[in-house]
Amino acid sequence: MGVTLTAPVALLFPGQGVQRPGMGRRLYDRYPAARRVFERAEEILDLPVRRLCFQGPEEELNRTEVLQPCVMTVCWAAYEVWRESYGLESVKVMAGHSLGEFTALAAAGAISWETALLLVRERGLIMSQAAEDRPGGMIAIVGLDLVQVEDIRTQAGKLGKLYMANRNADVQFVLSGELPAVQEAERLALGMGARRALILTIPLPAHSPLMVKAGRAFKKLVDRLPISLPSFPILGNGTGEVLPTVDALRAELANHLLRPVDWARTMASMHTMNVRTVVELGPGRVLASLAAKHIPGVDTWNAEELFIDFADNPPQHPVPA
Repeated sequence: MGVTLTAPVALLFPGQGVQRPGMGRRLYDRYPAARRVFERAEEILDLPVRRLCFQGPEEELNRTEVLQPCVMTVCWAAYEVWRESYGLESVKVMAGHSLGEFTALAAAGAISWETALLLVRERGLIMSQAAEDRPGGMIAIVGLDLVQVEDIRTQAGKLGKLYMANRNADVQFVLSGELPAVQEAERLALGMGARRALILTIPLPAHSPLMVKAGRAFKKLVDRLPISLPSFPILGNGTGEVLPTVDALRAELANHLLRPVDWARTMASMHTMNVRTVVELGPGRVLASLAAKHIPGVDTWNAEELFIDFADNPPQHPVPA
């Protein structure tokens, strides 16, 4: 087909929200490297990861403490297939959105995959408990700019605490907070002409100061976590910039449940680093689609395109621009 991947490459790992029954099944069926990942994950977690990922049911898969290690397993399986198929010589930077940041850290060698998987399971359990202790919600707003979304946050915040949780792009945001305020934000956003205003199926105010109790519990785990300097630059969720030291990595993770994700700045950093190809290693192509719209001239791929759809005639290995 004459397609060539162009270096430098950014490997991206998605987070919560991409889960769906059937995820990872095609990789598992085709690649021994993916099968080994799923089998090892089941040993580590004592959880029927293959059944949950491949069959669901959706209600069980969507439980926070289940979906987080399951999504990470699918992402890691895709990474292992990439590593065996294309190697890492062309990779310039890695990043992951929220939950995906832990996969990025493991892929870059800052923590082991097994440690990251156990940490993510504990993160899911902590967040599940937080949903009971401090219920709330999140709303995605698409098609309004930052000034408009901040106006919505101010107005809706009169009914309850409401915070900016994600700046995914210039016109794509997520607000997080108490449910009355989230519901009011939906009404206001639609009234202001948002292309989309969707209350997410996450029953808690993630990436906000309302997660302070959960944040303390998670920080205790991070404080004991063995972390090494990564072999590849990692763009942090908090600043969208490279995390240059082990202390910076630890601080990033310690505040993971409390501070917003600035994915728009992460994409800006990839552009500054002259990334030419973005590969999303996980279910779907949420991050690849964002990159296609917001990083000028970049080529984008996801795992199934590379390893399934074009498996019999794959793109050539990445070459310098």
